[in-house]
Amino acid sequence: MNKEQKRISTPEILFQKMLNRIQSGEWKIGNAIPSERILMVEFGTSRLAIREALSMLRALGVLETNQGQGSIIRNLDTEIIGRLFPLLFSLEGDKTLEHIYQVRLAIESTTASMAALNRNENDLKNIKKTLQLLRTQIETDIEASIKTDLEFHIQIARATHNPLFPLLLETIASFVSYVQILSCKDNPQKKHKAMVYHESIFEAIQNQDSERARSEMESHLRSSANRMIKTGIII
Repeated sequence: MNKEQKRISTPEILFQKMLNRIQSGEWKIGNAIPSERILMVEFGTSRLAIREALSMLRALGVLETNQGQGSIIRNLDTEIIGRLFPLLFSLEGDKTLEHIYQVRLAIESTTASMAALNRNENDLKNIKKTLQLLRTQIETDIEASIKTDLEFHIQIARATHNPLFPLLLETIASFVSYVQILSCKDNPQKKHKAMVYHESIFEAIQNQDSERARSEMESHLRSSANRMIKTGIII
């Protein structure tokens, strides 16, 4: 064991080993893991260290303990991941905003382009319905429009028919909403400008113009970034 490993506690080492079992598929989602007694023998350590490692897995959200069923491996859904982002923001500071912007630009320029190619009539119906609601809310309820704005982007991601895209956007949903509220509060004109971009994005997707959809989405997100800078939100 090297010096770096010596600085890591036994529960942390066990925690990582248990995560590796989940990632490798040895411990499968929905199945119960071995009992504490068995884990003590397998890892050659104390019950206390095992319990601390299991507590870390439960805190992360990948382990759930039910009376009579033992500890079950659960899927790490977007709600759980989303809870970690406020903590990430508090630890990393404003630099995280730049990271989120970079991820959104990379993901959403692609989702817009793919949505234009892969969308079906039901996708168009859902996107259009969200767009109509957004148009109304901008006039009556700016805060409500923030959530609808985000749903518009997620609907586009769903229209790619690649389930990973909406999953990624939903994961950073609370973070995106936080930024939108900061950059657009007390300034409806900014939302009206964003509405123009939304209309153009939808039109490109409707017309199956993938390059225009990509371009319009990039312009929209870059415009949003510029608004944040002018508002004093550093990215």
